[in-house]
Amino acid sequence: MEDYAQMPRKGVGMPDLAGMLMRRSIGALAPPGDHCHDCRRTPLAGERLHELGSGRLLCELCFGALPEESRLAVRSERVHASERRLAVVRRAA
Repeated sequence: MEDYAQMPRKGVGMPDLAGMLMRRSIGALAPPGDHCHDCRRTPLAGERLHELGSGRLLCELCFGALPEESRLAVRSERVHASERRLAVVRRAA
């Protein structure tokens, strides 16, 4: 019986499947677009991002550092742990 591991390959180029899958999965990740405009920090899960009238997004720390009269957020949103929001299910009584 011949040892197939020792046999020379006959010009059959197999694609690097692991490399292809890795490149595809990295490309599928959503770019981190939600970061603080002032400190460039990406907020942690559970923190809030505040959108000002100018369109700037600020984290809790930078929003709190603004003068009182400038703290008017158009929208505030809690940062979630993953790209997909988690389902909230009622607990059994």
